[in-house]
Amino acid sequence: MKSLLKWLLPLALIAAAIMILRKILGEQKAIDLSGAENTGPSEAEALKETELGGDLSPDLLKILVCPLDRGPLTLSADGKWLINPRNGYRYPIRDGIPVMLIDEGRKYQDASLIAQPA
Repeated sequence: MKSLLKWLLPLALIAAAIMILRKILGEQKAIDLSGAENTGPSEAEALKETELGGDLSPDLLKILVCPLDRGPLTLSADGKWLINPRNGYRYPIRDGIPVMLIDEGRKYQDASLIAQPA
């Protein structure tokens, strides 16, 4: 019986330590997520205008459509964004590769880019 307790006690302490660490890390993750929603993107995720742009093939531009409404996109004057004139979503172009994610378009939405009907 004593030899069994000799093994169980250290195992129980290790298990308790693991549970405490998981709880602490889980709470920290929840804090990070709630903070990210309130404060916007972190510095690591912040968009740097200097990293945008690149050569985008005119043939590729002809076939790209907005993933949300499947409508055509236009290239911004500076060549850094693909713009949906129907909802103002802007999709960044990084190193010549368009980032065609709805979340990216929504994040960089510019209402002033929405085309007004004639």
